[in-house]
Amino acid sequence: MLPLLLISTLPAFTLLLVAPASCKPWKLVRELGLVALLLARELLRHSASAAAGAGRKEQQAARMPPSKPKTPPPALAEGDADALPVLDLPELALERVLEELSPASLAAMACVCAGLRDRCSMDGLWARHVRRKWGRVLGAAARREWQAELAARAAAAALPRPARQRGLADSLACAWPFSWIGRRWLKEDAAAAARSAPAPPADTVAAWYRALECGDFWFPAQVYNREQDGHVGFLLSCYDAHLRYDRRTDTFTARYPPHGRKPAKEEEGVPWCRVRAAPLSTPAQDLHASACLEDLRPGDHFEIQWRKNKDFPYGWWYGVVDHLEPCNANEHLCRCHEDDTIMLEFKHYAAGSRWRQTTVSRKDHREKGDETDGFYGGIRKLQTKDEISTWRRFWPVDVLS
Repeated sequence: MLPLLLISTLPAFTLLLVAPASCKPWKLVRELGLVALLLARELLRHSASAAAGAGRKEQQAARMPPSKPKTPPPALAEGDADALPVLDLPELALERVLEELSPASLAAMACVCAGLRDRCSMDGLWARHVRRKWGRVLGAAARREWQAELAARAAAAALPRPARQRGLADSLACAWPFSWIGRRWLKEDAAAAARSAPAPPADTVAAWYRALECGDFWFPAQVYNREQDGHVGFLLSCYDAHLRYDRRTDTFTARYPPHGRKPAKEEEGVPWCRVRAAPLSTPAQDLHASACLEDLRPGDHFEIQWRKNKDFPYGWWYGVVDHLEPCNANEHLCRCHEDDTIMLEFKHYAAGSRWRQTTVSRKDHREKGDETDGFYGGIRKLQTKDEISTWRRFWPVDVLS
């Protein structure tokens, strides 16, 4: 067979060498020569692989011990015959069983059959897992961005795909009796099409959980003490970011928006304890309308917006309301809550530091500051002990100057 192949491919090889590539009449001749060479190469490879496979089968057959007669499976016990399948359980009992499964077990159970797939994909089951694992870091903004991403996927899937133009070699490969030649010829194009095909939209809570768990979805949240490694300028602050979960390390990668002319930054290895859902819907570039100024008293804990200049987004900074200078700090004689001026104190800075105290107006509050000390914005009063204790966990070891 080898001499026959060599004789048949010699004219094709000669055509490839002699035919000019720039001349259109010779283009078909060159393509036919290429097809002939490809056919000869694939026939040689196919015959060689078939001979090698037959040799391996003979060697394995020689090494195998004589087969033993198969024994019939043991008969089921009398009680096993009456065992109920899972799908025959009452609806409430089956729902209770599925509620106890972990996300991984629930996903595996959905692969058993169509009936269990429908039950294991119910939003009610997966909503519990989303609240249990992600509830503290997911807010309304994350849900809105997920819906926007689903809409973008649906729009991309609805676009018509351009038809791939088929050449002479494609037609011959599809029409050839040996289907393995066609598969090898078109394998690269098929793989590229599979990579470029958009994922089908799935507006289910299970799909959302999977996207979060696999790190396929960047969701908006806030990060305490951003760039914690060696950057003391962000201590006791909380900044907006987009986060992606890494299940290998059980941490997050945070992507912070650009600051003025500075490009966006990423921080890896952010632990769960430094992430929270945004408590307010105010964007990072907008001034928060403070509604708590009339209620602030000395000793109240708060967060206040601050930014270095007007090109930067706001971050939230922790502080405590202090007494005014004329007050003697006696709780029975204090009248600070009646004054229009509110004294804000940041006790993690040393006494005498320009960052230690600032004042804001209770009745006519607006953004105040300059390019030297930065700009102070809206104020949010902390209402729960959990919020206060979370901030206190990040208290620095040494007082800042």
